[in-house]
Amino acid sequence: MSRFPKGGGYWKKILFLLKDSVFVSVSVVISTYNNPTGLRMCLLGMLSQTISPDQIIIADDGSRRADYHFLNETPFSSLPIDTVWHPDRGWQKNTILNLAVRHCHGDYLIFCDGDTIPRRDFVESHLKHARPKTFLSGAGIEVPKHVHKTFTDSQITENMIFSPSFLAPAWPRVRKHSLRFQPSSLEKFLNVLTWRYCVLRGANFSLWRNDIESVNGFNESYGYGSEDRELGVRLRNNGVASRWLKFSLIQLHLSHEKSYIEPKLVRQQRWKIRKLFFTQQTQTSQGLATACERSLATEESKYIYTPTQFIPQAPSLLRFAPRPPTETLIQTKGERAA
Repeated sequence: MSRFPKGGGYWKKILFLLKDSVFVSVSVVISTYNNPTGLRMCLLGMLSQTISPDQIIIADDGSRRADYHFLNETPFSSLPIDTVWHPDRGWQKNTILNLAVRHCHGDYLIFCDGDTIPRRDFVESHLKHARPKTFLSGAGIEVPKHVHKTFTDSQITENMIFSPSFLAPAWPRVRKHSLRFQPSSLEKFLNVLTWRYCVLRGANFSLWRNDIESVNGFNESYGYGSEDRELGVRLRNNGVASRWLKFSLIQLHLSHEKSYIEPKLVRQQRWKIRKLFFTQQTQTSQGLATACERSLATEESKYIYTPTQFIPQAPSLLRFAPRPPTETLIQTKGERAA
């Protein structure tokens, strides 16, 4: 698959050439759990990107691996897909994300959830708006289940699903999102108008690898509920600025039930985040630096890394020095299919 921007456009080509001239490599991390339909739609969206990422890592929080056989389908063979999986031990999203980051090759990291569909300029927009020592974040457009369950492969890859006129017959209320669906001259003004301080949405954010390493990654002691914002606060405490780009970083979120939410835990964690602003804490003890070692310490938590191509040891570009995965922990695509 060519990484040169599709559809022409002089400034897009300049952006692409500039990106390569400064040797910025991009890794996209997609988190998922027992949602193969949503993940498949997300990867179809990645197929249509105007700038293709150098690496896509699927961070799988313990899904039934047999449900993900579609990763071996022909359409996805052109995507540089790696997977990181660990056993299902309840909601452990931050843990699997730390493991995924440890295996990222990119200088710039883009995160999204496996129940989202990125618009064709998703990667390009994250790169266009990237700034030194700054994280970017945006929000997804919530699409009702009765609408997104009818999406076809071609409708996704051709970006028809980002047209309000296409969605309106089944979803009349879509027109209230019209300004977000298509790029416009008002984009910059609308981003300023909807500015929010220190907001990091885990389903749609990006940052430099150095910056997430500087705060030791995600806090694995957090359960569901503001666990992504906790990372954003520690980044801000560490001098990393934030940009909220609601009208630039566009994706659809496939609406679904959230049976794993614990209201009491959510309230407790939000209170802890408020205290972070005052304590100015930047580090977490259960974070990125020891993620691989802690996972490999017991059989019950042992993770499996499946690279695009078989490698005998951990990637040489890792900033940390994790314990080299053994042959039993690394599988080729062919072995995964079997």
